[in-house]
Amino acid sequence: MACPLAQVPVYPKPAPYKKHFFWRLLKGLHSWLGLLSDVDFHIPIGSVQFRGLHLLLLNEPAAVKRVLVEEVEAFPKHPFTLWILEPLIGRAIFSVNGAEWTRQRRLLDQAFQAAQLRRVLPQMRGAVEALLQRLDRQLDPDRSVSIEIDAEMTLVTADVIMRTILSRPLQGDEAAGIFRSFARYQRRAGQALMLRFLRLSERRLQAYLGRHASTIRTWIGAAIETRLEGDALSEVPPQDLLQALLEARDPDTGAGFSREELVDQVCFLFLAGHETSASALGMAVYLLGCFPEVQQRLRAEVLEVLGSQAGAPERSLDFEDLRGLSYGAAIFNETLRLYPPVSFFIREAQGDTELAGSRCPMRSLVTLSPWVIQRHEQQWSDPNAFRPERFLSDTNADDRRWARDAFMPYGLGPRKCPGAAFAQQEALLVLAELVRRFEVLPDPEHEPELVARLTLRSRNGIRVRLRARS
Repeated sequence: MACPLAQVPVYPKPAPYKKHFFWRLLKGLHSWLGLLSDVDFHIPIGSVQFRGLHLLLLNEPAAVKRVLVEEVEAFPKHPFTLWILEPLIGRAIFSVNGAEWTRQRRLLDQAFQAAQLRRVLPQMRGAVEALLQRLDRQLDPDRSVSIEIDAEMTLVTADVIMRTILSRPLQGDEAAGIFRSFARYQRRAGQALMLRFLRLSERRLQAYLGRHASTIRTWIGAAIETRLEGDALSEVPPQDLLQALLEARDPDTGAGFSREELVDQVCFLFLAGHETSASALGMAVYLLGCFPEVQQRLRAEVLEVLGSQAGAPERSLDFEDLRGLSYGAAIFNETLRLYPPVSFFIREAQGDTELAGSRCPMRSLVTLSPWVIQRHEQQWSDPNAFRPERFLSDTNADDRRWARDAFMPYGLGPRKCPGAAFAQQEALLVLAELVRRFEVLPDPEHEPELVARLTLRSRNGIRVRLRARS
């Protein structure tokens, strides 16, 4: 069945509880969701010991806030985070801790201030217009056509990042090879972490990952070099995120990013900026096809902000238009709740303590899973149902409370994703322009098979049918 008959869209059902963690690790080789069992969605905290490692799954909102917001230094990123991502993003801000993270955050904050949402909207529009043209070329106006929307969302979000960072579009011929490399790294990294639990050689596993990451790092390094060589011949360099990274200076030392650090940060921004957004947008479009009444309401809202109920004006959506799409934002937030692109965060306890009434020894691996917390039966009504209304201002008090306390697709606290507002603006623009020009229909022969690795993706892609609107 391609789409649900009720309000519950597709998701992999958690397996019955198995006491021995080894069997869950075997399932985790395919998808990290295999580490979970049905009881995890009912309890405030889960605890298991495996080969000398104490593992906790923390679900209670107050304890989650303590780890991510109130006592950040007591629960830094787990060393496994750096280990699994270092071959791809080096020592970029996502993986490091302490003074190293603080210095990088100071520099990146300067760069992100330069890349304000109003300023990057033209680059976003250019990428979205290229997407619409690609879709138009595939469609016959008299019929609907099956589209690999997962691939299209991957391409448009990568194109947005390339235009924002390097002031140039992503070319189709270079995109395919890079996306294959990312997909391979995702699969291998997901398996490598499970094998690391089994004490396989850290050095050999990381070297194996490095072979798959080298293609991506080489491509990004070459793109940066090409831009820098062009800047040397230009009197006025492009005012993009790369330029902002080059100009950022630490107020304490006056130093900026080294060339290697620059490659690390751009690799991270490319991974985070296109991969996570593509994951969420693919599922958002799938949901629009499954729930036509939601799609119709979104289209009506788009036409209203454009000033026409009868037909959409030709003008592009501007910054204020996007801010007026409250229902569109609710759709995207509900998509992020059900399908968080990063489904697991891991931290390391720096001392003996207690979390949610459970013992947490020093060096424990503390897992916080948006996938679990945002589907937890103690924290959401109809937790697996698709109801964008949860995120509207006139919803009930319980929905408002859980949307505040148990919604964390971007993380929480000082290490919350700095690109959250960027991703929200990009998503609203893509979804609004899509429903403005096309009717999204389910593909009766397709159902996504979701797997979680570094990000949440569908093993068999995501297909929908599109019909051009007159």
